Amino acid sequence: MRLAFIRRLRRVFGESRRGPGGDGVFLRRFVSGRGRPWGCSEKPLTNFLWYIALRIFRCIENFPRRLPLFSRLLVRIADPSSLVTGALLGVAALVSAFHLRGPWRRWQAARRAFPEDHRRWLARRVPFYTAVNDVRRRRFERDVQFFLDEHSFEGVDGAVVDDELRLSVAAGAALLLNGRPAWELRGAGRSVLFYPGAFDDEYHAGDYAAFDGMVHQQGPILLSTRAVRASWSDPPSGGENVVLHELAHLFDFQSEGADGVPSLMAPASESAWRELVRRETARVRSGRSMLRDYAASAPSEFFAVAVEAFFERPAQMQRRHAELYEALKNFFNLDPAEWGMGERERGDVGEEKSGQQQEGLRSTVQRTGGDITGPPSA
Repeated sequence: MRLAFIRRLRRVFGESRRGPGGDGVFLRRFVSGRGRPWGCSEKPLTNFLWYIALRIFRCIENFPRRLPLFSRLLVRIADPSSLVTGALLGVAALVSAFHLRGPWRRWQAARRAFPEDHRRWLARRVPFYTAVNDVRRRRFERDVQFFLDEHSFEGVDGAVVDDELRLSVAAGAALLLNGRPAWELRGAGRSVLFYPGAFDDEYHAGDYAAFDGMVHQQGPILLSTRAVRASWSDPPSGGENVVLHELAHLFDFQSEGADGVPSLMAPASESAWRELVRRETARVRSGRSMLRDYAASAPSEFFAVAVEAFFERPAQMQRRHAELYEALKNFFNLDPAEWGMGERERGDVGEEKSGQQQEGLRSTVQRTGGDITGPPSA
């Protein structure tokens, strides 16, 4: 059966027997499974696709003398009874089904009416939802529905998962994505695990548990139900929002891990952003920043803490950290202070923007051509 398969491929692609190291050896070893030729992948499907691509390239390269071969191949493909036709149609159907599965699910989710109880909760807990226009509000609702449909939510150690917890996480994702409709959070389809309270680095509750949230490059999102409910509390919880904090980390994951530079940031802006983070981290360590001390623990944590403050205390950040505020405003394409989201702030009495801060903002904008953090396609 294997030899018959080899002969069929040879007839289709005009393959002839070759010496050691030729394409014929490559194909025979691939189909028979005896050994792995030098330079080949361990994945059989990858080898097969590379072989097909190689043969097509060589046919095109030698088109003048291979013209009769192409004529015969087209005749065989056009024959309804041909196995080649059936195979091509089957592959096309599988590829189409795989790629259309996600859009089809989203289309179905977007068609469903947005629940009125969700609207009431968002209007009461998320100031952004009532502050923006109808277009942004509908986009917000759509992203909430997508997140709820594409993620699973589970309770750990007896935690009870209700609609408020689910909606709290989905609202955070919709807020971060609202200004950039083409963006997607990295790792769509993750599970969201809720713990009753804090947990430790081994995911257990106990006397030394200190984490309210955790997320990795792969795997589930871990959250404390107590911290999640406090994130969208009314009155607000003093600028801390564990949902925004952990979801912000998803922007920061690249192949080498979190480094404090969002993966969607324009490459031309990375050096300016790193310099800004360095200066702002020094302010945190010296006690001259509105950001909490945890921001100075690592560049990745600085970004997550800054995102919390940007959405939870925008007016104060705009006054005291004008350059950082402008950078995040350009990155998310959102201006929370403009929409009155500062109403969630409590007792924010901060310094006005100094001439030195204004000059730093102007110089940064000049260095980056007016785009400190926007992605190339934004």
